[in-house]
This record gives sequence, C-alpha cells and structure tokens, in this order.
Amino acid sequence: MAPIPRIAAKPLSIITGALFTAFSSPSSSPPTNGANATLRGSDYTDNVALMNPLQFGDIASTNSTCGSWIQIQNRENTEHSTFAQVVGVCDDCDYGSLDLSIGALSELAPEIPFEDMSFDKDSTNTIDDLMDSAEHMPLDSTVVSSKDLLNIVWSLSDAPQPPPASHLGKQPAPTTTATTTVSPSPSPSSSSSPSPSRAPKPSPTSEPKPQFSGRATWYSDTHGQCEHTYSQSDMIVAINESQMGKGKDLCGKKILVSKKGSNVKVVLTVVDMCPSAYCSRGSIDISQGAFKKFADLDVGVLDLQWSFL
Repeated sequence: MAPIPRIAAKPLSIITGALFTAFSSPSSSPPTNGANATLRGSDYTDNVALMNPLQFGDIASTNSTCGSWIQIQNRENTEHSTFAQVVGVCDDCDYGSLDLSIGALSELAPEIPFEDMSFDKDSTNTIDDLMDSAEHMPLDSTVVSSKDLLNIVWSLSDAPQPPPASHLGKQPAPTTTATTTVSPSPSPSSSSSPSPSRAPKPSPTSEPKPQFSGRATWYSDTHGQCEHTYSQSDMIVAINESQMGKGKDLCGKKILVSKKGSNVKVVLTVVDMCPSAYCSRGSIDISQGAFKKFADLDVGVLDLQWSFL
C-alpha cells in the first residue's frame, strides 16, 4: 500500500485535549432528543459534531449551540470544507475544540482513509507517525491516537442546502479564524440523522461572568474535598478556601482559565479546595497537566485569570 499523504501540522493557538473520549465517555451530555451522546453501534457516518462546553452553552435555555449547523474548513488544505450539525457537548474538549464524526473527517481530508483506521485515545502512535514512517506502518493493524487529527477553522452556519442535481459545487469557505483540532467519533446507536432544526445562536446580550485573577500553582494530590479520585494528567483545579469554603457546592463546576498575553484557554473541573494558608482569594491550585498547558513545572507559579462557566 502506498504511504498516506501527509497533512502539515502547525502549532495551535488553542490547546486541545483527548477528544475521542467525548463520544465514548458516559459523562457526555445528551443531545436535544434526550438520547445518550455515546453515539455508537451502527454504520452511521452522517456529519455530526460535539461542541466544547464553553461554546455549547446551556441546553436548558436558548443560549446553546445544540442543533446548530457549523461550516468547517481544513486549514491545511483549504479546498476541502464541509458542514456538521451540533448534537451534544464534548465534556473533555477545551475551548475552541470539536469532536467530529468519521463522515465529516473524511470530507475534510478525503486523502486519509479514516474509515479504515483504528483509534484509541491512549495510543502512543500519532497520525503523523503513521504518515511519516520510513518503514510504512500497516494501516489495518496500527492503532492511532485520536488526538489532534486535523487543523481546521469553523463558524456557525445556516443549514446546508442540497446541491443542484446536475452540479455539485464547492462549498464556500468559512470566514472565522478560530483554530481547533478534531478527532473521529464512534458510530451511534441509531441510524437516523439528527433533526435539521436549528437552535438559536448564543445570545450576545448575556451578562458577563465575574473574572478573577491570582497566583496559580501546581500540586500532586490525587484525592480532595470533593471525594473523587483523579489523575494529575486530568484538567482539574482546587479553588481557594475563601471562594470554595468547606463544603462541596462548587464540586464538579467548570472554570475557564487563561493567561494574559497568551491565546491558551483551558477548561478545568473543580475537585478540591486550596487552604487559605497557601491560596489567597482569586488564587488556584491546578493539576500538573493543566499547569503544563501554560508553562513548564519548573516555573512554579503563574499569574492566571479565570471565571466560572
């Protein structure tokens, strides 16, 4: 078999995580029909997407992208673009990231045989390894990591119109410049396509969330006030005692963390409290995995901004 053509990789301005788990994790939120977002068990290849939590919004209100259509373009090969409908939220996706079905991936990069590949989020083989290997890696027996498969741009869009019967024209390229990565998603349990009805776009008049700033340090615990065991590779945070208190009211809530002068934005889940002896109001203690999104652990302390989602 001939080597698979390479898609050039560029540094991403938005850090993304393990995207494959969004369609296979039981913690994923359901789409509008109430079905589980763990879409698997059939040959479904329609173009659907799971949106990162921040841009998915609140499904209980009109401020959600659930049901919306998005237009996506391959940033490395701008001749290829497609549409996908948002059917749920990807709990493990960072700001700007999407999780796409195999059908959408194949339309964005038709030269890559995604449908013939095997994926595992924990695999150490990247898609670049598969395409760059001097000794060609066998496609049918090589398990590839599902992280960072394509570099794309996307924007909200009206539902796509069917092309004329006599002509299949190119779809216009999206106009936004947000950078993100995508990964494949397993097949769903139903062969029916998601409803084409489109939810209202997020309201631009929403009240801004309060912003906090303070020192951010990293820690090594794997169990905390919320009584959940976690890994230091997880995207987690301990909130200062002044804002967290001694209870569990903030457990499980998500915050958006950023650093002044950087495009990196990371969504973290609250799992613990940082005692006032170590964290003043506004300060946070974050996992080693989260800290490394911004700097090496040797840096020790960062000045970060954050807000609740």
